[in-house]
Formats: sequence, structure tokens, C-alpha cells
Amino acid sequence: MKGKTHHQNGNGGSSSDTSPSPPPSPRRRSGSLSFCRRRLRSKSFSGGAFFRRKLRYLLVLPMLYVSGLIMCVGPFSALVGHSPPPPGSVYRSHQMFQKLWDDIHSDNSSAIQLSSVWSYRRRLKEQKPCPNSTAGQLFDSSGPSGYLVVEANGGLNQQRSAICNAVAVAGLLNAILVIPQFEFNSVWRDSSKFADIYDEDHFISTLEGYVKVVKELPQDLMERYDYNISKIPNFRVEAWASANYYTGVVYPVLRSQGIIRMSPFANRLAMNVPPHIQFLRCLANYEALRFSAPILALGKTLVSRMAKKSPTTGGKYISVHLRFEEDMVAFSCCLYDGGEAEKSEMDSIREKGWKKKFKRKDRVISPGQNRVEGKCPLTPLEVGMMLRGMGFDNNTSIYLASGKIYQQEKRLAPLLKMFPYVHTKEDLASADELAPFQGYSSRLAALDYTVCLLSEVFVTTQGGNFPHFLMGQRRFLYAGHARTIIPDKRKLVVLLEDRNISWQGFKDEMEAMLAESDRKGMIIPRVKKINRKSSVYTYPLPECSCAFKPILYFAHGKSVLLSCGLYSCSIARQDDAGKVMDLNHIAKGLRHCGRIRAFNPGKAFHCHLIKLGVSSDVFFANNLISMYAGFWDLKDARKMFDEMLDRNIVTWTTVVSAYADGGRPDEAVRLYSHMLESKSEMPNGFMYSAVLKACGLLGDLKFGKSIHEGISSAGLEFDTVLMNTLLDMYVKCGTLSDAKKVFDQVLFKNSTTWNTIISGYSKAGYMKEAVDLLYQMPEPNVVSWNSIVAGFADKGSPHASEFVCIMHREGLKLDGFTFPCALKTCGCHGLLGNGKQIHCYVMKSGFESCRFTLSALIDMYSDCSEIIAASKLFHQYSNCYPSICDNLPLWNSMLSGYVINEHNRAALYLVTQIHRSGAYLDSYTFSGALKACINLLNSRLGLQVHGLVVTSGYEFDYVVGSIVVDLYARIGRINEALRLFHRLPKKDIVAWSGLITGCSRMELSRLAFSLFREMISLNLEVDQFVISSVLKVCSCLASLRSGKQIHAFCTKSGYESEGVVLTSLSDVYTKCGEIEDGLALFECTTERDTVCWTGIIVGCGQNGRAKEAIQFFHEMRESGVKPNEITYLGVLSACRHAGLVEEAWMFLSLMKLEDGLEPCVEHYNCMVDLLSQAGCFEEAKKLIANMPCSPNQTIWRSLLGACGTHKNVKLLKTIDKNLLKSLPEDPSTYVTLSNVYAELGMWDSLSKVRKASKLVGSKEVGKSWIEITS
Repeated sequence: MKGKTHHQNGNGGSSSDTSPSPPPSPRRRSGSLSFCRRRLRSKSFSGGAFFRRKLRYLLVLPMLYVSGLIMCVGPFSALVGHSPPPPGSVYRSHQMFQKLWDDIHSDNSSAIQLSSVWSYRRRLKEQKPCPNSTAGQLFDSSGPSGYLVVEANGGLNQQRSAICNAVAVAGLLNAILVIPQFEFNSVWRDSSKFADIYDEDHFISTLEGYVKVVKELPQDLMERYDYNISKIPNFRVEAWASANYYTGVVYPVLRSQGIIRMSPFANRLAMNVPPHIQFLRCLANYEALRFSAPILALGKTLVSRMAKKSPTTGGKYISVHLRFEEDMVAFSCCLYDGGEAEKSEMDSIREKGWKKKFKRKDRVISPGQNRVEGKCPLTPLEVGMMLRGMGFDNNTSIYLASGKIYQQEKRLAPLLKMFPYVHTKEDLASADELAPFQGYSSRLAALDYTVCLLSEVFVTTQGGNFPHFLMGQRRFLYAGHARTIIPDKRKLVVLLEDRNISWQGFKDEMEAMLAESDRKGMIIPRVKKINRKSSVYTYPLPECSCAFKPILYFAHGKSVLLSCGLYSCSIARQDDAGKVMDLNHIAKGLRHCGRIRAFNPGKAFHCHLIKLGVSSDVFFANNLISMYAGFWDLKDARKMFDEMLDRNIVTWTTVVSAYADGGRPDEAVRLYSHMLESKSEMPNGFMYSAVLKACGLLGDLKFGKSIHEGISSAGLEFDTVLMNTLLDMYVKCGTLSDAKKVFDQVLFKNSTTWNTIISGYSKAGYMKEAVDLLYQMPEPNVVSWNSIVAGFADKGSPHASEFVCIMHREGLKLDGFTFPCALKTCGCHGLLGNGKQIHCYVMKSGFESCRFTLSALIDMYSDCSEIIAASKLFHQYSNCYPSICDNLPLWNSMLSGYVINEHNRAALYLVTQIHRSGAYLDSYTFSGALKACINLLNSRLGLQVHGLVVTSGYEFDYVVGSIVVDLYARIGRINEALRLFHRLPKKDIVAWSGLITGCSRMELSRLAFSLFREMISLNLEVDQFVISSVLKVCSCLASLRSGKQIHAFCTKSGYESEGVVLTSLSDVYTKCGEIEDGLALFECTTERDTVCWTGIIVGCGQNGRAKEAIQFFHEMRESGVKPNEITYLGVLSACRHAGLVEEAWMFLSLMKLEDGLEPCVEHYNCMVDLLSQAGCFEEAKKLIANMPCSPNQTIWRSLLGACGTHKNVKLLKTIDKNLLKSLPEDPSTYVTLSNVYAELGMWDSLSKVRKASKLVGSKEVGKSWIEITS
């Protein structure tokens, strides 16, 4: 039993990847007490004869027993009383954090840099040459002894251990290994197969020559067991069985039966095995087991994104394996700061997960002792304090490898305060990218494994298979150093409970702990013969340095030995010359460094090649250029290219591709032209593809056509991949006719061919052609349908929703591209019901956390005026990301929603939050902020935002700059608007429209017309809103001639059918007295909104068509369009001109009762004028008395004019006082009074008024605008 226990500890014990079982807990009596009892028993036994003879001495026995107890365990007070808990047994880390936070926050001195964390320099002893038995052991060639079937249980890394052991056992038994089966575990609930996690073909081909591996049993054996592997008799192997056990016990059974099944197969082979078997373990772990293509692709993407999010540390980051999930906290039997509620919750989880295992009589749960012994998982807070104490500043990027953290929001908050740049796979990858991995814990763990592997520092917090395998892989990758922080948790818990410790004292302890991790990282176990006790997966050296078949490449008179592993490539010189060439392995190593962006190993590889004098070899140089291109290091790639004496077409193609992929298409085209001019090489299909991609990015159609000619001359039209690239170039250059010709010429069209041409027509807006192509496509896929949906969505067509429904009916899975397009259509057309249905589908599909889909949902609800639903979604998910920087598009969507729904103050508060967080505001944020200021007409805030725009470098951004111009025009500062307008390098329609609208509002008619003419002369696109603004100028000036000219322009430009243009034209004609033309245009309008109805009602009223105005008003209400205040003002004005008192009273009451609109002073002006002109002075006086607002000069003047008409002298005196009181400085008031006094023959009053008017001054001469026709 001791031997087995020792092996288990050596292999990491239980882990996150195994099916957990309860941890050992202290028994009811301590070991010292048992020892004392044994001593007492032995004493009593030796003196038994004496006591039997002297029975009276039996009374002494209890006294001796009690004395023994006191000697061993202390006095009775220690047993009865409560001694203080030992140091570190109580969780007080949160209190320490609060106490030390001010010091932690102020201490950000960057005491340690990620590039210099690992400073320990212990020189590794030179390894002896690998024994033949390790590097090239000849296995039994007499034929296989049978088939080996194993079932790997546990999580990702326990399964990995089982696979490697299975390879070793297969080699030991000379058996054919069947691809291991994965047992479905009730804890992990992961149904993944081997091929879902690992590359099956690579596994089989790598082991070829050592162990034969097959994907399935032969047909005859499957028939023997009814095609059910579980019916094969299971051979139960003891844990940590030796090699002799397998050869002596298992091998005879295998030979006799021809097949053997072992289940479960975790930890079924000892660590101390012969060297050639250890070799197989190493080969399987470090070479054969390569993750599957989807995992590798997303893993590479996550590493790349993590590097981009670590700019201050040169792309380097820390990874932390945090084991603070709910089940792990419960399993550890530890307590934190949750009190009785936490204890009760943990008891419930343990009972649910492990039934009655924790309630056995011999098991005592002692959280304090577990904590003192270092068995409790570290909290995020403790990890953060530890890392800050070690010297990592708050600019350090951290990747968190973890499941769902227990009480996540509460527990992560302190860590985020100390390290704001914490990332997980969930926020680095979109929901679409993670969708294939959701529900598969092993695949998700493989992603974490990949990102942690390539971190500069790895931090393990709880042990288990994951960190043990990872440390071994990192030792293999980093020349023997694990580069891992392994905290001394026994020491850490004591420090975190020490209330007297200072921050500096804590830092000193943590720095010592880091130094110890550095020292231990280089530990290599002493291995003599076959007595290894530690795990070869955690300590791969020295055996695994010999684990790969040597590849000898003879170049320039020097023999180079290469050993290429899964993640690294090492190189060394050999004295004996060998001449075995395998260039593919060399290319594989270099390119793999580029793919995973392994900067240091890649550059070290380059240095070795330089020392050996082979770096100038064309083959090596080409692969080095490819590696630097993978690093996005175009400078070093070009330097390698320039230093090459000999180049071939691969060299040129590699550099051209690097420039095209690296955002330098102009340099790619220039380099290609240089190659042609120098006549160095003739381009091939790969070169043509690379330069065509560059042409598409540049939009250089002329150069692209010349390449097309070269392809035709070379007879490469049969190359489908090349023709797809050519097709894509024409699509990107906007020449669909040429693209269609190329499409028709492609002999073997694949899905990429069809999707490229469909996408081209969709983006160009030719939806009929795109749909026809879709139905011609043999097997349309999701990409094909998405192109159609996106095309209709961009055009604002409701057909987008129809095609989404068709996709759903056809059984195609909607993805993160489909949802935003469909939701955009719902928002544009106010299809709230459809939008909610799509929202339900999104939730069921697990895409709600996808940033693009979530932003589209917020946009949809905002466009449908459901701002509360949009805000609820936003607040639900905005806190799921560590910082606003990581999710700025979501904030921008909410900002846009607030602006659209005129929640302008909420919008500006959102902008304030973004700015205070330290996130960089982009053009969308500035646009939303400026629009909110425009809606509020708040010049002070607008100027502040403009200042922020200038300091952020967005002043000349054409989108932001145009809105700034609109802002200044709206607040009446036309001169500043013009100045900013002329400074814009590119002016869009918003800038022109805003300036023209501002000029019309400020009655700068000539300037507005001038700007409009300039737009036309520059052949700029003039939309219906610009035309509407110019027509408004014509209406204000009653300029019929200009209105007709613009009408003609509308007809030629195709805007005559636009609703806003028709309404504006009708308004021009009615205000210019051409009421019939205005009515005719109104009749042509198919979609009539409130503005359209109001325009014709006002026009009829102004032209004496009161009956038509009233009729149109009733038709408007019958059509379901709700009138607004201006509509009522128009119909009341019509009644005033026609003297329709009763109708006017009806409309005024209708306004309040039916439509809930409160009349304003203008409505009362109309009513008072109408009543006074009709001689209804009493009603007018009552109306004025009951008005909610004070009467203005217009009301008094209306009454004044009516007094003259109806000879009402009594009322005149009242009006006289009020009018002069409200406008004592206005000369026109005195002129009006003089006219009325003269009309009534009140000469004395007239004389007084004229004297008073002379003191005020004369009235300014009136002006009129007339048109002169030639």
C-alpha cells in the first residue's frame, strides 16, 4: 500500500481531470494519542503477572492511564478548554486585502519585468549520449501478439496519461493498439471521442515503426463480439503495475486470446520502466499527441489575441490555473468568508456530488487543518495579492484558465482591482468561435492548455494533472525550466492571516517564494538505470531529450542533428557525418514556431542556424522568412530576404504573401514588379495567388488584369484555387462583369467559387442575380445563405427576414453572422415580434453572449423604441467583461440606442463612464456623444466633446468631423461650422446636409443655395434630405422659380417619388400660391405621414381653402395617422381665415380630449384672433383668463385690431395698458395704437401716443423679397 501511495503522489494525486473522491481527513484521535496508548498497553502487559498476584494494586491502573494521557496530550484543561486555532487556519485574506489595499494600489513600480522573471541560471549537466535502447530500440519483429483495447477515464490530462501508458504497454507487449476509447464520466459529462481532441492520423503516423495503431478492430473480431467492444472480457490490472507484471501476467493472456481489453486504464503502469518503454511514453506525449485542427486553430487565435492585449509587455502574459470552482471548493472541505450560509451550501453540494462519502463515521471534516496543510484552493484575491507581492504591476496581462468560479462576481472583483487586464477564453473568443466546444469540458481544457503553455509565466494554485502535464511540456519547451510559480500555500496562508505584517514585509516573503519557484523550475531528477519515481510527464528530462528519432541533414560540409517536438525544435552539431535528408521536419519545426508565435524558440533556432553556417541556405532561409511572417515581423522577414544571395520562386512568393497578409499590399505589388523586372524567376500559381490578393486589397484593377493575362498565358485556368483568388480580386475591385466571366471559365467550381460570386453580387446590391446564383448552386451552405441575407439587410429590404426563415426551414443552423443581419432588418422595419422570436432562437443556440449578436439585439430593441429591453440586455451582459475596452462595441450600441430614443442625458452619462474607465473612445462613441449634444442643443457640452475629439485625433475623421460641423450649424455658429467644413479632407453627406440645414435655419438663403450648387457641380451624391432642406429655403422665401428648378432636378435624379421630397415640394407650391400643384403632388404621395398631412392642411388654410383643410384633417384621423401640435395649428389657422368659430372650438377641445395634446400660446393666438374678429369679445376675454400661460403681444394686438373694427372703446383701454406694459420699447406697438385711435377718433390719445413714439424711435423700414423674371 505504501508503494502505491508513493506512486500516486509522484503522479500528482487527484486532479481537476480525474473523477474526484473525498480527500483524506484526520481521524478522531491523533497519532500521538494512539502511540501513548500503545506504550501504556505494553507496560500494562509486561506487569500483568504482578498485578494478578496483588489485586489491590489494580486500583493503580486508572491512575497510570490518566497520567500517561496527561504526559502525551497535556493537562485536562487542554482537552476540555478551547485552544486558539493554529496560525493560517482561518480565512482572513479579505481583511488583509482591505488593510493593505492603499499600499498595494500606490505600489506599482514595475519591480519585475516579464522578460526577466526567470533569472535562475543553473547550468545543466551535459547529458550523456542517448543509449541505443532509448533512441532506436528494436522491438520484437516476430509479429504482433494481439490487439490492445483500453478505455481512458477522467478528464483531459488523465486521459492523456492513459494514452501514453497504452502506447508504452503496446510496445512492451508487442501488441497492436486500437485508438483508445474515452469513458463517459458522470462528473465531466464529456462525450468527446479521440478524434475530437487529438489528430488521429498524426498519432498513427508518428508511432509508425514503433507501435502499430489502428482506428478500429478488424471485421472478424468485431463480429465475434457482436460489434460491441464492451463484450470483450475486461482484464483488471492493478494500479502502477510494473513492466514484469505485464510481461509475466498480461502477455500470456494476450497471446492466447489475441485481444485484451483494460478498463479503466488510468495509472496502470509504473514510472520505473525500461528505457525503450520510457522512450515510447515520451514519443507519445511530446510528439504523437497533437491537438485536433479545430483546437489548434482556435488555440493559436487565443494566443495571438492574448499577445495583442499585452502591448506593454511585448506580447508576453501570465497564465493562472485557478481551481476555485464550486465543486472544487466543496470537495476541498474548506471554508472561506461565507459563514454558516457557505457551510450549508457546501454540505449540500458534497451530498449531491459524492453522496454519503463525506458522512462516513471515520471521516472528520476539518477546514482549518486543511487550510494549514495547504489543501485549500487559493481564491482570486489571494492569487492577486501573491502576484502583486512578487512584483508584477497592474499593467500585467493575465490569462485565467478556469471553469465557472464560485461566487464569480464577488471573488473576481479584488483580482480585477489589482490586475485590470484579466482575460479568459470566453472574452478572447466570440460565442460563435466557442460554440463547437461548449458542453465539452476536455476540449475547453485543451484550449486553456494551449494558451497556458505559451505564456511567459504559468501559475498553478491547486495541483492536479493539468499543471503537472503542463509543467512537463514547458520544461520540454523551455530547455528544462518549467517557468512555473508554485506557491507555498502552507506559508502563504500564515502570512495572509498575520495582522501585523506590512506590505513591504509581505512583498519580501513573496519575492523569496518566486525565487524558490525559479530554483525548483530547473530541478531534474536523478535517474539511475530504471529507478525513476517521479512522473516523466512532469519531469521529462533527461530521458525525453533522447525520445525522438534523429534526423541528420548534411549541408555546407557540416552535419546537423535536428529533433523536432510538438511545440519546439532543438538543434545541435554532431561530429560524425550522416547524410539522411528530411527537409520536411525542418520546415515543420520552423513554421510551427511561426504559427504559434513562439518568439524565443524561433529566434533561438535562427541563432543556432547562423552558428552552424547554414542560415544562408535557400531552404532554411525560406522557412525562416515564413516563421518571421508568422510573427508579423515584416522587418526581419525582409531583412532575411535582402541578405539572401540565392533566391528561388518560393523566396519571392513567401515575402509577397507576407506583405499581402500583413497589411502592406502596396509593397507586395512593388516586390512582385521588381521580380519581373529583374527576370529573376517566373511566377507560378502560388505567386499569382499572393499578388492577386494584394491587388484586391488595393483595388488595382489594371494590375490585376495584367496578372490575369499571365495566368492565361501560363495555362493555369485549371487551378481552381487560383481562379477563386482571381474571381475574388475582380469582386473586390467592383467589376462584376469580369468576375462573372472568370466564374463561367472555372471548370471545377467548389463552394468557395460559388460563395465568392454570390457575395460579390450581394454586396453590390444586385440581389436578383445573387438569388438566381444561390438556387443554381449545387449544395448551398450557410455561407451562401448568409451572403444573401446580408445583401438584403444592407439594402434595408424585409426579404432578409424571409431568407432567414427559409434557412431555418431548410435545417441550416443560424450562426453569429446570420443573427446580426436578421436583427438589423427587424430594427429597420420595426418588426418587434420577429425580433423577439430571433432573440429566443439566439438564447436557445447559446449565441446571446456573442458580442456582435448582443450588439445587434440592443440595436434592434432600440430601433423598435423598446429602450427598456435594450437597457436591460446591456446591463445584464456589460459586466461580463473585465474592462470596457474589451467590449466597446456593446457600449456604442447602447449609446446609439439612447440617442435614437432621445434619452440624451443617459447617453452622455454612458460616454462619461467610458471616458472615466480609461478606454479609448472611437469614432462611433464620439458620433453618439455629439448627436446627444445636438439633440439637447447644448453648446457647452458640445464644445467639451469637440475638445476631446481634437485631443483624440478624430478631428479630421470624415464621420466625426461631419457631425461636428452639423453641431456648430445647429447651435447657430455658422462661421465655425464653415471653417471646420473646409478643413475636412473628406466631406460626407452629413457635413453638407448639416451645413445647408443650418444655413436655412439661420435664413442664410444665398449661402444654402450656393452650397447646394457646389454639391451638384462636384458630382456629389445629393440625397432626399439635402433636397428637403433646400426646398425649405424656397418655401421660406416663397421662391417659386427656385422651387421649380429643384423639382426638375428631383425628377431627373429619381427622387420625385421619395415621401420627404414630395412633402417638401407640396409645401413649396402651396406657400407660393400654387395650391393646385401642391394638391396634385399630395395626391401622388403613397405613404403619408404626419408631416405630409400637416403640410397640405397648412397650405390649404393659407390659400383660403378652409373646407379642404378641415376635410384633410378628418381624412388624416381616419387613416390612423395621429395629428400633432402643428397640425392643429394649421387647421385652427384655416378656421381663423374662414371665420369658422364653432369648428375652431371643436378642434381645440378635440386636441385635448382625443389626442391628449396641450394647446400652447400659438393655438390660443389663433382662437383669440378668430373670436375677436367675430366680435366675440367676452369669449375671448374668458379664454385669455383661463389660459395656462400669460398672453403675449400677438394676442393683445389681435384684440387691438378687432377693437378698431368693432368700435370697442371700453376694451381698448385695457388692451392699451397691457400692450404698452409688455412692449414699451417696440415702435410698432405705438404705430398700431395710433392707427386704432385714429380710426376711433380718439385724437387726444393719438397725440399722447405719437409723443411717446418719438421718444422710443422710428420703426425700421420693412423689406420684401421678390423674384424678377426676364
